Amino acid sequence: MRRVFFTMVVVVLAGQACSGQAWSDKLFLESAHDFGTVARGTKLRYTFWLVNTTNSEIKILSWRAKCGCTDVKVGAREIPPGTRTPIEATLDTTRFQGTKNSGLTLVLNGPEYAEKDLNLSCFIRGDVLLDPGVADFGILGRAAVGKAPVVMNFSYLGNQPGWKITGAKTISPHVTAEILGPYPATSGGVQFQIKATLNPSIPTGYFKDEITLATNDPSSPTIPISVVANVQAAVVVTPGNLVFGRVKAGSIVTKEVLVKSTSQTFKILGTTSAKGDVTASKPSDKEGQLHRMTITLKAPLEPGPYNAEMEVSTSLKDEPIAKFMTYATVVP
Repeated sequence: MRRVFFTMVVVVLAGQACSGQAWSDKLFLESAHDFGTVARGTKLRYTFWLVNTTNSEIKILSWRAKCGCTDVKVGAREIPPGTRTPIEATLDTTRFQGTKNSGLTLVLNGPEYAEKDLNLSCFIRGDVLLDPGVADFGILGRAAVGKAPVVMNFSYLGNQPGWKITGAKTISPHVTAEILGPYPATSGGVQFQIKATLNPSIPTGYFKDEITLATNDPSSPTIPISVVANVQAAVVVTPGNLVFGRVKAGSIVTKEVLVKSTSQTFKILGTTSAKGDVTASKPSDKEGQLHRMTITLKAPLEPGPYNAEMEVSTSLKDEPIAKFMTYATVVP
């Protein structure tokens, strides 16, 4: 009798684990990425998007990298229904050659507990070196865009005669890549310089791109280089994602946001919302670097996930409109 009872418990628990795995699999359009062939020293960055397609709030309880070479940055820890958050993984290839597999495991709680693997892979060439391993522009204001290029040293130490980089292209028009060289390398082989410059068209906020180098090497015709930047607007809204949480249908709730600038005084000229359910308090006529606004949500009568974008226009010329998102889960 005891043996029968023990077997039934195991079956139930196994069913729960499979069910948890099934719902977490549906949160990601992709759960693996292969960078292909890369230069040693490259810092490869990739963003997985967790999209909450369930009717429950999802919490990221924790995460663990599969290798000390992998760094993980998680966006929001709590993801309301109908919203998404980025999971960025950076793979440092400096200490490796050949095939490399890594990634991370997310520990989630939503409809059920689940653990979800996100995997990265690449082939690291030992005869091709990149320093620094990423075109990282850091945090910069819009006025600084285009004024400080990032230059990377790219060395080929192999035995193929006449090896060279034949061109470079980017995913978006917001960054330009220029190839300088070849020059003789001090340790033998040849060296190139990769000069990356941000263009004025770059959007405000966190920016990612990729430079793809083309070579005359038939065994490895392309080599990727990550590009990252964080372009800050003169005016930002905090929090950028305003979460009302669970709200009863038809009820009215309020929360406060800050509209601020670190360098200039300004007036708020007005606000607009993508949906009429969300409104903002009347802005002050005074100039300042910090303004407080009360945001009011009149919850729709229909239960379910709710979100709406709001825009804040200011007196600062040549600055984009400040934007933020509002989220709620409407319940009966």
